[in-house]
Amino acid sequence: MGGIFALLVVLVYIQFRTLKSFEWSTLTQTFDSIRWMQLVLATALIYGAYITRAFRWSVFLRPTKPASPAQMVPAQFIGFTSVAVLGRLGEFVRPYLVARRQQVTFTSQLAVYAVERVFDLLAAAGIIAVTLSISPSVRNLPYHEQFRRAGYFGIAAALVLALVAVAIRFFGPRIADFASRSLGVISKKLAHGVHEKVLAFSHGLDAIAGWSELLLALFYSFLTWGLIALAYVVVVHSFTVPELASIPAAQTILLMAGSMFGSFVQLPAIGGGSQVAIIYVLTSVLHVGPEAATACALTLYVVTFLTVIPAGLAFARVEHVSLRNVAKESEQEEEDLEEASSAGPDEPHEAHSRVVGTGGFV
Repeated sequence: MGGIFALLVVLVYIQFRTLKSFEWSTLTQTFDSIRWMQLVLATALIYGAYITRAFRWSVFLRPTKPASPAQMVPAQFIGFTSVAVLGRLGEFVRPYLVARRQQVTFTSQLAVYAVERVFDLLAAAGIIAVTLSISPSVRNLPYHEQFRRAGYFGIAAALVLALVAVAIRFFGPRIADFASRSLGVISKKLAHGVHEKVLAFSHGLDAIAGWSELLLALFYSFLTWGLIALAYVVVVHSFTVPELASIPAAQTILLMAGSMFGSFVQLPAIGGGSQVAIIYVLTSVLHVGPEAATACALTLYVVTFLTVIPAGLAFARVEHVSLRNVAKESEQEEEDLEEASSAGPDEPHEAHSRVVGTGGFV
């Protein structure tokens, strides 16, 4: 609901900026132009991305406790459903459910969760950067030079991030000790917290046992974001109105990039930053009318973020999981770990080795 409300806020802003009325009839006509079977295809692509995430998580689990990708699928759908329904409260549901089902420590799966984010960023940044750098259709857009530079910067940032991850993978304890000594002159508590987080990330990278696991994780990461990017293309081209249907496939990558950036810049209290960013890109860069841009942004929001809910609720019922209960438990576990990691080096750290129990059932 926050995303929908944010779109209404944007409509008011557009009306104020352009000093003309928003044509609701045009918005309705844009929705009427949708080819619904293409939205079904886009939803299938998004579901495919959840499944490839399950394959990747099973790769990360190999050194700890091998599990089949099928065992990871419910946690992916339930976890993303929790985020869609409960917001930030559901953020740690996926690692919590994996830890509970496989009877491993929650700490280890939080570390995997952190590593997963790095792989997501590498894959998404790589796809966006290459597209912005080499696509001929992007050259005809305003701010082309800025897009090209952003593409090169994205490639460089992805490579730097990969090098940092490799360094932590092989020299994690040394880097943690160096960070602790450097920050110790500022705050011992801060130094200890950073030390623990670097070690936790290093342990998460231990989930990559060898080159085969690394290549598999990269393959599933690029496949995941390739499916998401393709879903964006299918959604945009599901509209038959010319201003959306004529957008080249490569330019829809700008919408995915805007959505990712907007997710880091949420509107106070209501969120919706991704939708605002998509509308901005459509109206200011791709010169799409506000009505068509709003329809497209709302449809992308539903397909890429909300369509997981039916499958997630179905998996939750089969697994006998209460979304609200498991979300509260996962957040409490994460808070306990935060307290333990920020505690002084002489204080107890029982939470770090705790194996998640069987709570959260209906």
